[in-house]
Amino acid sequence: GVICSDCHEPHSLKLRAPGNQVCTQCHVADRFETETHHFHVKGKAGSHCVDCHMPVKIYMQIDTRRDHQFSIPRPDLSEQLDTPNACSGCHANQTVEWAADKMREWYGRNPKGFQNFAETLHAIRSGAVDAFDRFMKLQIDQHQPIIARATALEEVNLGLNPGLLNVLVDALYDSDPMLRSAGLNALTQLPPQQRWLLAHDLLQDPVRSIRALAVANLAEVPDENMDANQRSIFERAANDYLSSLQMNADDPGAQVSLGNFYLARGETAKAEQAYREALYLDVNSVPAYVNYADLLHKMDRDAEGETLLHEGLTHQPKASALHHSLGLLQVRNKDLPNALVSFKKATELEPDAAQYSYIYAVALYSAGQPEAARSAVNSALMRTPNDPALNTLKAQLAAAE
Repeated sequence: GVICSDCHEPHSLKLRAPGNQVCTQCHVADRFETETHHFHVKGKAGSHCVDCHMPVKIYMQIDTRRDHQFSIPRPDLSEQLDTPNACSGCHANQTVEWAADKMREWYGRNPKGFQNFAETLHAIRSGAVDAFDRFMKLQIDQHQPIIARATALEEVNLGLNPGLLNVLVDALYDSDPMLRSAGLNALTQLPPQQRWLLAHDLLQDPVRSIRALAVANLAEVPDENMDANQRSIFERAANDYLSSLQMNADDPGAQVSLGNFYLARGETAKAEQAYREALYLDVNSVPAYVNYADLLHKMDRDAEGETLLHEGLTHQPKASALHHSLGLLQVRNKDLPNALVSFKKATELEPDAAQYSYIYAVALYSAGQPEAARSAVNSALMRTPNDPALNTLKAQLAAAE
């Protein structure tokens, strides 16, 4: 595979050669640096290797740099999955169908590279009926990038098939830390005690970030469920985790993580202090508002939580999570009319979030609006047709007619 120093001088970070020459260090120029390969005028846009295989993208909303995935353009996937492709990035005035037709015209087929995981990730995210089979094939395919296999593991619904638990355990003890990390993130779907049984050994993982993630995901486990030695191991890893967060105390994300840890451990005063600090550092932090409001609910302080969420919406009026959280609070306060307004706004802002549509539909039905509830479910299923919760709700609403 390609490593950084193949293309960049390690100390200066400069390219080892200009333009296409950096690629033809390994790839044969007579085969690839020709118009019969790239079908563009030499020296013009589209003839440079990076134009098609490393298109410019914007990361973190502000950082423009080239994509280092080194994939080939796949407008055929754009047709199926609405994914981006390098062709459409330049030919913005043309359709993806035009780009896909051009590729077939040039190469006589839909060119496919070695990275074949897009359909699997889409199947997992859309809840497709073949999601489990696709997932299993991806996990055993050692030729696919670790990051793709890890992403699939983090996002798969563990309830799809009992066999997924074995895959999760294998990942937790894989030699690659990225898979161990993904396994820990997938664990959050399980009850705390089951998480502990499967993953407490990772509190002593040789990689510090894995130990930190293990602490965060096992923090809900009560001390009484650990023996003396396990408690000592957890406390040692937790102290290291907290030290790392406190080292970055000027980062609102670190404060939210502190608050989450303290909340999981039942230390509500410390959790509240951390969430307050997060909002002091960044008045736009949506996770801080949502998690702080949840904490206030647990402390029977919903009135303060409602004020907090309204304050958050003055700063982030398009944050679907804030509207949804406010709707849940309004339901608890038996303010169903305003809750419906909040839930509807959340679904409008994030229509692909099936859980938002589910809650909105249930609220509509509870408000005596069964037809509106069925309409909301049907609309959501057009975007996420395989979501099990929405399909179950659709059947229940149909039976209630």
